[in-house]
Amino acid sequence: MPENFNRDSWASWYAEQHLKTDSAIEKIFYLPTNADEREIRFIEINTLIGDRTEDSLEPIDFGIDMGTDNAHRLIVLDVTPAQWQQIQSENLSLPDGWSLDEMIAFPNDQLETLPQ
Repeated sequence: MPENFNRDSWASWYAEQHLKTDSAIEKIFYLPTNADEREIRFIEINTLIGDRTEDSLEPIDFGIDMGTDNAHRLIVLDVTPAQWQQIQSENLSLPDGWSLDEMIAFPNDQLETLPQ
């Protein structure tokens, strides 16, 4: 766990922990664009959740209170592989204000870019 708050360092640490502890998570995408400086946004590709074809995508907000110097928000949007494909093809919308611009994939060797 990083000692001081640095959004990118914390995002990397959280991604590593989530990938280690949840075998259903195939990939994690960190979305820093448009996020508050104390907000970490993840899309997690999860093979064990059911498709929610009728509902809009709703992220879960894990407000993290580690004292005033390290307080931040971790917001996770779990999606199925099929939903991820729909997001990439722009057939399924992300929550308001979320963007795939400058996304970072974890683990880094699986970095994906969107088709132009």
